[in-house]
Amino acid sequence: LVDKSGRVIAVLVGQPRDTDGWAKLNDDVQKVLEDARAECEVKTTSHRRGEFASLTAGISYGSGQKRVSNLSQTAQNEDIVQGLLKNPLIKRLAGFGNAAFKLFAPRLYEYYADTMDTLLTHDDDLQPNFNKSVFGAATFNLGPRVFTYVHTDHLNLPAGWCAITALGQFNAKEGGHLLLWDLKLMIEFPPGALILLPSAILRHSNVVVGLEERRYSFTQYSAGGLFRWVECGFKSQKDFLKEGGLYAITGTERWLRGVQMWSTWDELRGTGSDSGPGAPPQVLGILTLSLTLCNS
Repeated sequence: LVDKSGRVIAVLVGQPRDTDGWAKLNDDVQKVLEDARAECEVKTTSHRRGEFASLTAGISYGSGQKRVSNLSQTAQNEDIVQGLLKNPLIKRLAGFGNAAFKLFAPRLYEYYADTMDTLLTHDDDLQPNFNKSVFGAATFNLGPRVFTYVHTDHLNLPAGWCAITALGQFNAKEGGHLLLWDLKLMIEFPPGALILLPSAILRHSNVVVGLEERRYSFTQYSAGGLFRWVECGFKSQKDFLKEGGLYAITGTERWLRGVQMWSTWDELRGTGSDSGPGAPPQVLGILTLSLTLCNS
């Protein structure tokens, strides 16, 4: 998805070319998520994103955390979460999301990678979810029929991207569509497919699937607080300002810097002045949107 200035604001990545292997992964991972839902402890299955059980893991900052840290789990859920993170199927999902992010938004990817490297170097207690992912956190939406309400993931990095993988057994022609409300788009989102989008700023939701169908999802993202923590010298914004700290750039400048980390369509095609090796063969076209997300 490309805005009228040529910036790539989201990508309908799809799935790897190993369609048979990826289809089997989708089949096999369903049991993994079903088992996790059956065994986990959740306070509620009703929340602002929808009516389903979910588990979240990784490095974050916000929602009451005093410092950047790994998200806490109950003793029972800790074992389940660690099992998910070590599962080869989940690792492959995470690796594909990471590789697609690097391919389609290399500047933004490097910003994520540098921030994670800085955090991990500064604090030995932090444990990343995966060795081959620059995202700070991940959520397992455990079904059995995941569909989300209209929402934004407002604590994520505003100009950052979220990697969302749909999983399950459902007819993608009839349900499970991704709705991007601000763009007035309804997008088929079949099992096994990956979409990258700025979930902090775009209102999104999903269409319900059939009563006898199953839908799950796996998402990777990074909280905006991680980047702010590093920018504030490994302290809270409150402490940073209390000690007389001054940001090097304004909020508007920070937003524009983030948007400029997005690729342009010409760069992905290999025709821009700073173009890389060009678009991969599976990038067949674009949808140009009549909107501008910044003034630069």
